[in-house]
Amino acid sequence: MARTTESSAAMEFKGIDLGDKRLNRRAIVLGEQLSGNPTTSIPQACGGWAETAAAYRFFAQDKLEWTDVMEPHWQCSAERMRVCDMVLCLDVGA
Repeated sequence: MARTTESSAAMEFKGIDLGDKRLNRRAIVLGEQLSGNPTTSIPQACGGWAETAAAYRFFAQDKLEWTDVMEPHWQCSAERMRVCDMVLCLDVGA
């Protein structure tokens, strides 16, 4: 029996609904690429011209708000915190 494992980005963004399956998939792929290389530039993290162009097209979507992309992450974070007696949420301020 073949065993598949989901990436942490796929699990974190499992519930994402950006109104288009292609955008949902792209968000997960970008999550994988950027979380695997968090200190590099987008072109370096994406690894190739086509992947970089796809990332910039995703970010240029007028119908997307950053909160739409972050919502599944916030939900997963809240779920992880529910099992803790105490949670410290740090804010660096602006």
